[in-house]
Amino acid sequence: MAYADHVPREVWNERYEWLRQVEEECQHPLASYLLSSQGTFIAYDIEAAFCAGAWVSVIVLAHAAIDATMRDTEVLDYRSNSKAIFNDNPDLEWLRKTRNALVHVSEGGQSKFLPEGEMDNVAEYHDLLKEASEKSIRLLFKAIYANPGT
Repeated sequence: MAYADHVPREVWNERYEWLRQVEEECQHPLASYLLSSQGTFIAYDIEAAFCAGAWVSVIVLAHAAIDATMRDTEVLDYRSNSKAIFNDNPDLEWLRKTRNALVHVSEGGQSKFLPEGEMDNVAEYHDLLKEASEKSIRLLFKAIYANPGT
């Protein structure tokens, strides 16, 4: 399993610039924001994972960071599951279901993302998650910058 090859500097920099652009689009330059220390801490690793092309990690961590951010800045609910916290928001429900499909094995040991017998095509299926990781990043920044302060 040699999936940990180095990402070329140009690719890393392109991904980093994309992150900065999306973040800038989601925030107002003159606003201050209510932040979650836990959500911000997790978001730190998301950036490195995204630049490295670790799409599964981006999706899983984005779910965790959004969950923490919403708990700390909006609902102040530290007991409910993320389904309740996300309050039927269709985009966040998509993220929750995608994350669950990635981290939970189905009955019979089946992955919901990797069809049976496709272990030789792991890299191909992994690459298909890039778009989902980009959507996850957009949702993350939207959640982080949803609560402008004074």
